[in-house]
Amino acid sequence: MKKLILLLGSVLTLSAAELTITSEDGFKLYGWLDKPVQTKKKTPVVLFAHQFGSDHTIWNDLSKKFNDKGFATLNIDLRGHGKSTMQNGKTNKVITNTRLDHIKEALVQSDKIIGFENIPSDLSAWIELISEDDTIDAGKLYLFGSSLGGGSILVLLNDYDVKALVALSAGEPKTLRADIDMALGTSMTKTLFIASKNDPLGATGRTIEYGKKAIAGTVIIVSGDGHGTVILPQVEDYIFSFLGI
Repeated sequence: MKKLILLLGSVLTLSAAELTITSEDGFKLYGWLDKPVQTKKKTPVVLFAHQFGSDHTIWNDLSKKFNDKGFATLNIDLRGHGKSTMQNGKTNKVITNTRLDHIKEALVQSDKIIGFENIPSDLSAWIELISEDDTIDAGKLYLFGSSLGGGSILVLLNDYDVKALVALSAGEPKTLRADIDMALGTSMTKTLFIASKNDPLGATGRTIEYGKKAIAGTVIIVSGDGHGTVILPQVEDYIFSFLGI
């Protein structure tokens, strides 16, 4: 999977930093690294991957709480989303008609032009970049993902010793199915899968399936029909309890 990449990062500072990398297929990708204001030792880090049709800002409230608890956070715009829409000098972005009754087709068509199967490689490049930062303890890496991002982060368990992984309404990109199954069947990482009981995009069944396949998996099914980060208020306290922080 680690077939990347030319890395182009900004100088890291103790405040929020906008970073960029360039993928092997030419996407200029953007991420935002925040660190605790006061720290005397290397900090653990949380990587956040958002859901289809959104951008890095959906994690802002949660990532700030991690900063307050002494964690560095990296919120990224996935390829084709947010600021990460330039590929080889031309605009290439996801289809933005994300009405619930059209979102599945929008995702399929967007995948054809964006290449969602490359997202795990993009995420791997981000990890390699921040691993070069002497103030970050890359051995204490936590992964958070929602929907498209939630399915994509699972593949990283094949290559990284992750402290814990949390996936909200996790998706399952078809081209990544085998890699996901391998990751869940071999990784000892603590994994938490969360979905609503009546998820409108089928994440309930996937969440239960992922929990069964994972060696150290935990599943939470909450009431309602929310999808992705909209269910965070229902489970945020449990997430911090699960992580022991």
